Amino acid sequence: MIIAPAQQSATPLSTHLVSDNQQVLKRKHLPHFHFNKQLALLIFTALLLVSSFAISNSQPAAHAANPGAGNACSWYQIRRGDTLSRIAGSHGTTIWTLARVNNIGNVNLIFVGRELCIPYRVGGGSGSGYGSGGSSAGLLSNGVVTWYAYNALDWSSRSQVSSLLHQAAARYGLPANLLMAIAWQESGWNQHVIAWDGGIGVMQLMPNTAMGINTSTGIRRNPYHLNDNINLGATYLSWLYHNFYGNLSKTISAYNEGGWAVIHRGIFNWRYVNNVLSLMRGFR
Repeated sequence: MIIAPAQQSATPLSTHLVSDNQQVLKRKHLPHFHFNKQLALLIFTALLLVSSFAISNSQPAAHAANPGAGNACSWYQIRRGDTLSRIAGSHGTTIWTLARVNNIGNVNLIFVGRELCIPYRVGGGSGSGYGSGGSSAGLLSNGVVTWYAYNALDWSSRSQVSSLLHQAAARYGLPANLLMAIAWQESGWNQHVIAWDGGIGVMQLMPNTAMGINTSTGIRRNPYHLNDNINLGATYLSWLYHNFYGNLSKTISAYNEGGWAVIHRGIFNWRYVNNVLSLMRGFR
């Protein structure tokens, strides 16, 4: 009988040791690999969330804006906490329009202090341009709001107005039912209407009042456009509401007859005030 050499028929012991050691090393390093992967995913997710907010930049880069043919720029300076979607919503446009006009490559990354071009139509054209619907004949390039510009009025639906009123109430720190009640009292939530005295649209803003608010805020809004009209009206109402320390009767009266009149002569329009208070009970 021929017996084969042991080393030819058996696997060397050293091979088993190496193989076992490799398995042990793999098992030791595997949890560490998963930990690093999870940490990387968490960091990446956090960066995505944070990048949606404006970040500080001591020297914001200058970018040439192109509002497009037949449009001009209304300038808005980015503030801490702004997002492009919030800015677009408050100006009646879209984030993609703002990105295109201002040459923004990443819509999730904007810089505090940078000025954005908010495009709007100039002249008496009938197109809506980049902004909200309707003609911009009601707002001239020099900031003047024209009187009785029926061709500049937006159309609106009640559901659309209701949604925008709720958004504006949250944005300006107002009770939603107060803003909705005043809007209903003023226009019945109808944007396509001009009162005999020149009041425009949903919250019946006078041209001079709209121009005064635009000057104070530094934002050019067109009261003939639905979204701009509601933002103008909500801005004015928020000033009154906070100046009268939340006193509903004085705030409502002042929206109708003016803050100066309420301060110096008191409330004389109780019928208007009571109507709005009654309407508030039906809105949420």
